[in-house]
Amino acid sequence: MIETAGTDLQAQLLSQNTRVLLWDIDGTLIDTTTLIVSGLDEMYRRFIGRTLERDELRKLIGIPLSAQMRALGDPAEYGVDIGGMSREFIRYYETHRHLERVIEPAILALRRFHENGVPTALVTSKNRTELSNTLPRLGITKDVDTIVSADDVRNPKPAPDSIIMALRRLEADPVDAVFIGDTVHDLQAGGAAGVRCCAVGWGAGPIEQLMEMKPDYLCIEPDQLVDTLVGRCDR
Repeated sequence: MIETAGTDLQAQLLSQNTRVLLWDIDGTLIDTTTLIVSGLDEMYRRFIGRTLERDELRKLIGIPLSAQMRALGDPAEYGVDIGGMSREFIRYYETHRHLERVIEPAILALRRFHENGVPTALVTSKNRTELSNTLPRLGITKDVDTIVSADDVRNPKPAPDSIIMALRRLEADPVDAVFIGDTVHDLQAGGAAGVRCCAVGWGAGPIEQLMEMKPDYLCIEPDQLVDTLVGRCDR
């Protein structure tokens, strides 16, 4: 259980030199790994005629849909319109959205920090259409101060642009922020933006690959998030 009663989480974060929290969505706040992998596999087979191994498909999670659609080369070379391919992926995703699983302890942690006065942003590789579908199912619209999607920047994750934009909107410096994410792409973006990173162990990225990125924090289970971020767990 996440124990927050009687604590000032903002003060505890400040003791760790942290003023704001930035959160990834897929794999961090909601388990979408199986659904995204199956959707990509279906799109590649249907439109391109071949696919990738499951582990390779998992590695694509965390980059924008437009980039995922190009993982096997330019779809135009196969006579495929990338816009139509992307729309079909979203249709497939929504048809199978029952495979999503909201990670309730992670949602609770985000909500508790925000209720304690911690400025909060979502930084996602989802595009605006994907975000508009998924966000209502998370129930945290009132618990975040800003959201940066893949459509809001020229270079989405793993580039640092989306994190830099979130910091600008929150009027925060990189040294004051921690970005929580589940993939190598998240950690690459966070490192390039100059923020500290908290890798989580329940998403798409294998823990051994995340550890190779040397994150500032590692959280194995969602119900450890609060203790990890306020420095009560080993880093």
